[in-house]
Amino acid sequence: MNLIIGLTLFFTVLTTQRTLVNSKKLLIVVPSPLYSHQIAYQSLWRKLHERGHELVILTLNAIKDPNLTNYTEINYNINYGKLEKILDIKLNRRFTEMELSELLDNIRHNITEELLKLPNIQKLFVSTSNEKFDAVIVETISSPIFYLLAQKFNAPLIGITSTQLRNLERYLLGSPILPSHLSNWEIEDISNNAQFSQRLKNFIDTYYYMYYWFYTFVPIQQMIARKYLGDNVPSIIEAGQNMSLVLASSHMINLYSRPEIPNVVYYNGGHISKIPPSLPTDLREFLDNATNGFIYMSFGSTVKYNYLKENTKTLLTNVLSKLPWPIVWSRNDADSIKNFSYHLGKIFISKWVPQQGILAHPNIKLFIYQGGLQSTEEAIYYGVPLIGIPIVFDQHYNVKKIVTFEKLKQKNCYFRYKGKMLELQGIVKDVPYDSVENAVWWIEYVIRNKGAPYLQFNEKYISYYQRYDIDIIIFLSIFITLLIILLLYITLKIFSYIIKHYTFIKEKLS
Repeated sequence: MNLIIGLTLFFTVLTTQRTLVNSKKLLIVVPSPLYSHQIAYQSLWRKLHERGHELVILTLNAIKDPNLTNYTEINYNINYGKLEKILDIKLNRRFTEMELSELLDNIRHNITEELLKLPNIQKLFVSTSNEKFDAVIVETISSPIFYLLAQKFNAPLIGITSTQLRNLERYLLGSPILPSHLSNWEIEDISNNAQFSQRLKNFIDTYYYMYYWFYTFVPIQQMIARKYLGDNVPSIIEAGQNMSLVLASSHMINLYSRPEIPNVVYYNGGHISKIPPSLPTDLREFLDNATNGFIYMSFGSTVKYNYLKENTKTLLTNVLSKLPWPIVWSRNDADSIKNFSYHLGKIFISKWVPQQGILAHPNIKLFIYQGGLQSTEEAIYYGVPLIGIPIVFDQHYNVKKIVTFEKLKQKNCYFRYKGKMLELQGIVKDVPYDSVENAVWWIEYVIRNKGAPYLQFNEKYISYYQRYDIDIIIFLSIFITLLIILLLYITLKIFSYIIKHYTFIKEKLS
């Protein structure tokens, strides 16, 4: 008995020591002011913590779990009003995605300055800081100025995004840019087999914004860095090019297949609960009583009902009032709920509902949503049919992609569409390993192998015209053109000689 206890203690101590030896200290910077983005990361942070790593996280939405030791959250408050104003402008005026991106870049500059004013952030950049980190994880859609932290701590830089990679990140990593491919989600009106004029427009839009980002946005970020961090700050572009790994939160079924480089790793479903959250009593009773089914509608945490145009509101009112099924509507604005509920009888309106608990309910028939990526993944996971009303950002792309699986073209096609969603559900769940644990393994792999530089694509250091052989194409085009001109010239000379010679002989004979 004593031997068993002794062996148990020995292996317990051995395992604990092994965890302590392998534990690393990670600095994580995810400052985007969007709850849906933050929630996509939190399961990864928890999994890293379970592995024994110490985390220091700069975030807008802290977990605030007192049971998490060696888990420091630098939480900050930011004014959502600026972002809401941008969304309101977007919905009341027709903007292209590129124009919207430029507006959002101005917000990124403001957020960057607000963060760099925080004492806790300034301490990280101070050269005399005694802090040491084994890796720096930075959200790629936020300010690239935080890439500099990896150089400051001489640690591998790991990018993370709750969406797909943008063309900007792809260019920094050396990944191919495909302006007219369906995977280019930053182009709003992209289609398969686009005509030349559309492809030309896609090319101009894609490279215009990339030019703007590299030669306008980044220089402003560099200027902000010098303002707060001193004149000797390294190049932001060079810091970004040294990214060891990028983690993108998306399932391949939600993407169009395209070539990827080795240091881009996709993970998904971290925000999906293994056990659906319980429902409030009044909501559960409402859903249980909907024996013929119910409809759930939500526009997510970013888009408010007031952002919609009046004709859209009127259309929703008319359509929903004529449906025979009860409706659960998650609304994150409270000021107009009373007015709207006046028009509808069988409706349950709440500022917040446990969405996954609703999607897991057996009586649900349909989910009407704005096209958010996380909501798309949750609907597929629970096998719930979708109707998308895309509004901003990548929502148009997400809805277009889900439509490619099955279009709702006729009445009484619910069972066919439900069957398609269950088919997608089976594909998503048919995996050999946990996706989040795989992402954790890659983070640890990069740390163990000192940044794993052999995963990086060397083309990222080559200029654009060399990367795509544009100089060779131009040279060959000029050479072939000159050759054709020369051949035409020689041909004309030959014909001219023949004609002159024929004329001369004819005149001589006559």
